[in-house]
Amino acid sequence: MHRLILSSAAVMALSACAPSPGATTASRVDATQCFRPSLVRNFTAPNDQTLYVRTSGSDVFQIDSTFCRDMTRALSVALEPLSGSNLCVGDQATLRSPATGPQPCRVRIARKLTAEEIAALPSRDRP
Repeated sequence: MHRLILSSAAVMALSACAPSPGATTASRVDATQCFRPSLVRNFTAPNDQTLYVRTSGSDVFQIDSTFCRDMTRALSVALEPLSGSNLCVGDQATLRSPATGPQPCRVRIARKLTAEEIAALPSRDRP
């Protein structure tokens, strides 16, 4: 199991999620579908396209990438929102890690997993 995710910006209170650029009011997600990168406690990467992060408490989010070289070997990663300080489902961000090289990977917060989906993950893939 991997340890800590490095945070990107100063810690700010989680109030409301900013929508992705170009998102309409109808497409906004509620605050339970958001997290602060500084609150990520653990992560796993079952492949170079998928990352699961556990935030404070028991929330687990799936983060997708088209391809992030050697993400499965990462011992630490940093998630950086493209705007704002929170990451919400549907938002894009950059992922940096010594394992993936000098170029950051573009990622998208795909979804928040339910308790049943978390339990259904293979133990090696559960953050």
